[in-house]
Amino acid sequence: MELQEIKVSDVLILQPEGHMDTVAAVPTEERVLKLIEGGERQILMDCAKLQYVNSSGLKVFLVAAKRLDAVGGKLIVCELVPNVMMVFKMIGFTKILSIFPTRAEALESFQQKSSKV
Repeated sequence: MELQEIKVSDVLILQPEGHMDTVAAVPTEERVLKLIEGGERQILMDCAKLQYVNSSGLKVFLVAAKRLDAVGGKLIVCELVPNVMMVFKMIGFTKILSIFPTRAEALESFQQKSSKV
């Protein structure tokens, strides 16, 4: 699995590509936590190229969201492909994470959040 990183204003866009399975989850989680420790507070996980996720991969999303919440940050997820969205729904992540259909809508949500502060 590859993890692309793109900075747009004060939002870091992470775009996982391929399968976020047991093997890929550990280095991905380590990278995301390092970014948060380095000061990133607004992270968008654009999952348009994420083809598969298992429980280890789901943990990456949950750990990132909790860590960001603890430091006043925010994780937003977008562009979930149908099979990944199905897993998120079955696990209940659609109720606890902010998920948007498009990257544009997700980025706009960050802007709305920062304008309320």
